[in-house]
Amino acid sequence: MEFAALDVREKFARVKNKLPKEIEKPIIAQFKRSDVPIVILAVTSLKRSTEEIRKIVDENVREAIKRVSGVADAEVAGGRERKILVEADQRKMAAYNLSLERIISMISQNNLNLLSGEIARTDDKYLIRMIGLYKTVDEIKNIPVQALPNGLIIRLKDVANVLDSYLEPTGYARVNIRPVVSIYVQKESTANTIKVAKQIEKEVERLRTVLPSDIQIVFTSNQADFIIKAIDNLRDSLLKGAGLIMIVLAYFLIKMDRRLLIITTSLLVLTLFMPVKFLYIVLVAMIIASVSIAKLRPLLIVTSSIPISVIITFSLMWAMKLSLNFMTFFGLAIGVGLLVDNSIVVFENILKKNEEGLTGVSAAIDGTNEVWVAILSATLTHIVVFFPMIYVGQEIRLLYGGVAWTVTISLVVSLFVAITVVPLLASRMKFSLEDIPKGYGKTNIVGVMRSVYSFQRKGVMLVMRYRYRALLYAFIIFAVSAFMFTKLGMEFLGTTEQNKFTVFVEMPTGAKLDVTNAVVKKVESLIREIPEVKTFSSRVEPWSSKVYVELVGLIHRKRSVAEVIESLRPKVEKVRPAFIYFEEEQEVGTKEVIVELFGYDYGTLREIAISMATRLGTVKGFTDTKIRMREGRPELGLKVDRKKASLMDMTVTDVADMIHAQMRGLRATLFHTSSSEVETIARLDEKYRKTFKDLHKLILVNKDEDRVYLEQVVDFKYGLGPSEVWRKNKTRMIQVSANIGRIPLSKAGEMTKSVMADLKLPEGYYFKLGGNYPTMMATQHQFPLMIILTIVLIYLVLASLFESYSQPFIIMTAVPLALIGVVIALYITGKSVGMGVLVGIMMLGGIVVSNSILLIDHTNNLRKKNMGHVKAVVLASRDRLRPILMTTIATLLGLLPMAISTQEGSNLWSPLSITVMGGLTSSTILTLMIVPSVYIIFEDAKRLTRKTLARYKRV
Repeated sequence: MEFAALDVREKFARVKNKLPKEIEKPIIAQFKRSDVPIVILAVTSLKRSTEEIRKIVDENVREAIKRVSGVADAEVAGGRERKILVEADQRKMAAYNLSLERIISMISQNNLNLLSGEIARTDDKYLIRMIGLYKTVDEIKNIPVQALPNGLIIRLKDVANVLDSYLEPTGYARVNIRPVVSIYVQKESTANTIKVAKQIEKEVERLRTVLPSDIQIVFTSNQADFIIKAIDNLRDSLLKGAGLIMIVLAYFLIKMDRRLLIITTSLLVLTLFMPVKFLYIVLVAMIIASVSIAKLRPLLIVTSSIPISVIITFSLMWAMKLSLNFMTFFGLAIGVGLLVDNSIVVFENILKKNEEGLTGVSAAIDGTNEVWVAILSATLTHIVVFFPMIYVGQEIRLLYGGVAWTVTISLVVSLFVAITVVPLLASRMKFSLEDIPKGYGKTNIVGVMRSVYSFQRKGVMLVMRYRYRALLYAFIIFAVSAFMFTKLGMEFLGTTEQNKFTVFVEMPTGAKLDVTNAVVKKVESLIREIPEVKTFSSRVEPWSSKVYVELVGLIHRKRSVAEVIESLRPKVEKVRPAFIYFEEEQEVGTKEVIVELFGYDYGTLREIAISMATRLGTVKGFTDTKIRMREGRPELGLKVDRKKASLMDMTVTDVADMIHAQMRGLRATLFHTSSSEVETIARLDEKYRKTFKDLHKLILVNKDEDRVYLEQVVDFKYGLGPSEVWRKNKTRMIQVSANIGRIPLSKAGEMTKSVMADLKLPEGYYFKLGGNYPTMMATQHQFPLMIILTIVLIYLVLASLFESYSQPFIIMTAVPLALIGVVIALYITGKSVGMGVLVGIMMLGGIVVSNSILLIDHTNNLRKKNMGHVKAVVLASRDRLRPILMTTIATLLGLLPMAISTQEGSNLWSPLSITVMGGLTSSTILTLMIVPSVYIIFEDAKRLTRKTLARYKRV
């Protein structure tokens, strides 16, 4: 972004000299003017007027806030800006043969502080400085502007009123209807919101110590609050996931009677729903119990990988300069469910060696050596799925890049812990095998696991007997799931349920500020009646105003932001003549469908845009349909008659400059105070420029001081003038948009195309969908390539580790089986296919093969002992049932708190969690049944191939 900004500045410098001198200086900054401010400050006082507050803000607060690192701009609204106003009397100027241009010149030339030279002496030198800056307003009043022939001096106060006053109000700011001076702070696009907000808070604390005691600075909106709350919610989900994993592993690693089973089950339910502060107590109690009670120590050995891996992961993240945000926390939360997988597999195999008679170090070494290839394969397949993310759009890389890095780091660390720490603890910590449920058919968990083992054995045997038919059925179910997946709605990114929304109040172009203010007050009164509203901050401007509304937290209200907006919508529709629409605050993306209309004539574009807006308004579910262009404002055009002007020795520029000075005023000079510079504006007194008649009678003066009325050299023409021009890719453009609410963006796009299908456009005019839609479609088109690349990478990893071309195909049978569960989960929860779902599917490619790897790796080990392939795969599916169930349930419970979360920000990670949970569930169940049969089918194919080759050789 820094280089892009430098590139823009460099290109702008090339054309700067070609721009008109009269324009305001262009601003090049790393932020969008349409961005919602990250912080809104309200400055109030019980003793001072808003003008006095504005003066303090301009002199002390605004610049201090702008100096904060990461702040792009700080706009001030409310109160009037201090100015030194020189309001000239047109009649007195005419009487003394004075022009406003001369007055402006005299004011400027009498305000100077200039280094004029130096005088050197033998030992030193003196600088010569001309000192003539105004120290008081009275000095400005008394400057001479004209000398009469009789020797009298005409001073400025003789022909003008000089006031230390304020400009006319250009806007108002209010908080909960109370007038304030607001500061709207926008950050640079690359800056960290939380860091910038914290630095602003520190600066505000400093300002409170130096400002007058009656001045109060209040934060009315802070975007960092949502992010911090989202991170806290995600941290809570991470802790709950860790607690659930510890408890569920107890079912598999501790012998239980009915009383202990009831206690453990109750603790499992309480952990899911109890407040986090109690969860800390439970976790600490479980750790202490695991250390002190020998029966619980196996639980500590397995789950020790979680804190160790997380601590090392934080260290590596710090070394890589990865920040802690809610996406990296999300990566950790996903990783928690996967962190124990490797430890479970290693410890379970060590227990198996203990059951076979090995103890201590020998059991730890042999048990680890036997499965290290399997856990290495599983870890690598988890990691390689993130490589295709470099091919997706920049938005997805920025959003989910933190997830990829965090998961990758945590998995590598968990592999290290599983092959070092777990064997060490298993060989050194004392625990009894009698306290651990044995393997197949010998567990005493109230018959539950015995029933699972029995069902799995019968299911495997039945599917193996009808393996070809079962494989065909599985393929058919997969094909149906793939078809149903394409029917799901697609969106770019899910909405983030924040506690804020913005009310936009659009008035007809040219509306007076007082009229707009009255309308905004009506909207404020309606907002005040909503019980869920915590606070609201208004920014009133002549044509376009905004009301930033913040609701109470989700746990304190029953209605969502969208429901609150829908309840307000019919009420504000009665407020005339304003067009009022709403926008939910989004951390990423927008909930709108945007149509971009291109052409060369704004009049034609406007007519087409009105037709488009009408069509969008008929679409069911679309709200707040609007044309994103500013209507032409009423104006009085002054066309200079060049012949008449030339007779007066005046040019069009001369006439324009004189009108500008008399009507709007020109900055004559800067009045320097102790802390700031105040503009001195010179113009005609209001009584000479108030009506159209006054405009006609403005006096123009040429170089020879000849005078003429404005109406003598110009023609007056009433009409509408353009207020703004939008261009995109050097082509004029108007945007038409509508709020799509809960409709998936893909469906909204199709509905938009449908209603625009028969719209006839003139030659040279065209439209296309803008906003997030093109990015979403580009990403959707890239998705098949990413899936193919993911599968190829997984195959290459498996082929290299298993030293086989065929077995990776058997293992990867689990991948298509995952889509079945994904589709079922998305239909049940009503989720659309967004980026979270797509990234979840990519991750599933690496996650679901872990179970198949365990199964096939153990089958290979059994076959090395000269066991038949049928018996080997049946025994392997039996022996690996417990670690497969343990790892799967641990991963599912680790993700469960995030999947069911409805807190702030949860919509960014909930779809991904639901996707992984659904895919992993179906894949695990079907893997235990289908993969053994696929293994037999491949063996059948090998045997048939060998027979065919042998027969061919005999022939």
